[in-house]
Amino acid sequence: MRDSVLNENEIVDAMCRYLENQGYEIQEKCSTKQKGVDIVAKHARLGHLRIEAKGGTSTFSGSARFGKEFSPSQVIDRVAKGFYTAACMSHQNADTVALAFPDSLLFRKYLEKLRPSAKKLSIKIFLVRRDSSVTEF
Repeated sequence: MRDSVLNENEIVDAMCRYLENQGYEIQEKCSTKQKGVDIVAKHARLGHLRIEAKGGTSTFSGSARFGKEFSPSQVIDRVAKGFYTAACMSHQNADTVALAFPDSLLFRKYLEKLRPSAKKLSIKIFLVRRDSSVTEF
């Protein structure tokens, strides 16, 4: 049993619960087996929010990384791909764009370096803890 690392589907589920508690309606939600924006949510006052989520372990039970925390190079890869996707989304429409990652020291280390660029592009960053609580980074 994994006790410290969340996969992408768990990040998406936790984010959806968090957003619903914040008054958002979830309009789209993709699992790792689907293509598209991971979460599209709408708030009556704040408008649309599009979220690209990345997990800290493999979602697929047959993979070598299932249940094992990603290595530093794999975390860099997840952060880089997530940031690229969010940056592309941020120029497509007027919706708010965000990223969601596991709250771990390794993810925080690499996200800290992107913070200034994310701020310039108005990309929000959310961190999800193992207990499914969410904080904005």
